[in-house]
Amino acid sequence: MFFKECDDYVDGGVLANNPSETGLTAVQEHFHSRGLPLTIAIVVSVGTGIYPAEELGRIDVQDFMFFGKQWLSFQDTVKTRAMNLIQLLSNALVESETVAMNTKARCEGQGTPYYRFSPKLAETVATGETDNKILINMLLSTIVKTVPRMEDIRIQFSRIAEATQKERFRKRRAL
Repeated sequence: MFFKECDDYVDGGVLANNPSETGLTAVQEHFHSRGLPLTIAIVVSVGTGIYPAEELGRIDVQDFMFFGKQWLSFQDTVKTRAMNLIQLLSNALVESETVAMNTKARCEGQGTPYYRFSPKLAETVATGETDNKILINMLLSTIVKTVPRMEDIRIQFSRIAEATQKERFRKRRAL
């Protein structure tokens, strides 16, 4: 879901489509600005889904530099490739999995366990999609793929709980 601009406000997804990284930064800044020690026990990130890769067509910057005799053909080429570039940038804007990978690396560097749950989707759903049929199909598809994996998910959450308890115990011993 993506919300249109309202007055001077823009959807947070434009800045932080995966809020775990932004949340980590905010928590660290809060504690450090007050001179307080901070150890994060665990980070759990829940995604909205991983979309299948799309072929966008060519995006060749050199084609934008050509001003030859075939001007009409050139205009069509520029328009098509510009649209491909815009689509690529739009996809990058809402791509949260790259941010999730960076957040995971950051957590690992700090010794913080990181868990990410994000279903693989069969088709791409537009950022501003409002068609209930499409949204319901996305939800049902996620449920259908998740139900057979419930035991795996239960095991993962058990590991999260266990890691959290171990971290708490370790912190108490360190005091």
